[in-house]
Amino acid sequence: MRKNTRRIPKDYDGTEVTTHQVSDVLTAVLARIHEKYQEHPDLVLAAWPGVIGPKLAGMTQAVSFSDGIFVVKVKNSTLHSLLNQNEKPRILRILREKFPKVMIKGIVFRMG
Repeated sequence: MRKNTRRIPKDYDGTEVTTHQVSDVLTAVLARIHEKYQEHPDLVLAAWPGVIGPKLAGMTQAVSFSDGIFVVKVKNSTLHSLLNQNEKPRILRILREKFPKVMIKGIVFRMG
């Protein structure tokens, strides 16, 4: 005698469909991944080249992000001055838009 080994979902009353469309499941999974991505402050460092752009990415390096302060190393004093005086508000705005759940208090540019 062979026993039926099919699994019956919990609270299944026998009339509902138990399958799901991939598009419905995928949308929910991608939303959760995006949410988790937003919660990880260490990903701010990885996003730096995309925030600063390809021209300046080679002349800067994201060094650390702790206690809401993002530290970036720059190659020369001219770039340091430009970023510190002119671009800081724009960069902070982009970072805060990209990571709304991460508390970004400020950005510090250092020579190095």
